[in-house]
Amino acid sequence: MFIVNILCPVLSYFIGSIPFGFIVAKLAKDVDIRQVGSGNPGATNVWRVLGKKYGILVFILDMMKGFLPVFIFDYITQGQSRTVYTVLCGIGVILGHTFPIFLSFKGGKAAATGCGVFIWLAPIPLFISATAWVLTTFISRYVSLGSMVSSIILIICIILINKEPFGSRLPITLFSIFISVFLIIRHKSNIRRIINGTENKIGRK
Repeated sequence: MFIVNILCPVLSYFIGSIPFGFIVAKLAKDVDIRQVGSGNPGATNVWRVLGKKYGILVFILDMMKGFLPVFIFDYITQGQSRTVYTVLCGIGVILGHTFPIFLSFKGGKAAATGCGVFIWLAPIPLFISATAWVLTTFISRYVSLGSMVSSIILIICIILINKEPFGSRLPITLFSIFISVFLIIRHKSNIRRIINGTENKIGRK
């Protein structure tokens, strides 16, 4: 079982490395999504370049890419360290998405994939966080701002809602903090553009 526990995060990384944004753009329009728009192979850039339906498709695929490894491996792993190994799978799939081996380690920003991971790990905090994303994005028209705000809300909700957030559920609490910091760092160029007023708003080219 120890071998399985070690292999799960590694396999999660390779699952996370599947570049759905690149694949969808290439199959649908023969476009290298890395060469257009922001150059990011995530759902937002696909939406902006190819249209809403393709953006939504990539978002769903990236989200399921985050959900399935955690969901499956949570049942495979056993013992007192089960939550720890499940969280490691979550870290693996997110690192795979952001640093995919199939795209020279240049991937997306992990918002959709992280959402998929927390569908299983913390569904109620995720729902509240997703609501914050919708409201922030609707008001500001900045997808990036919505992602960053919602990641912070997720931490707060996990601490306030989860049982024993600093006890048996501590790995999930620490994971949410890691994801929030990681996501904000990945959005540092967006932060600069928001401050300068040059960040693309949703619905605009």
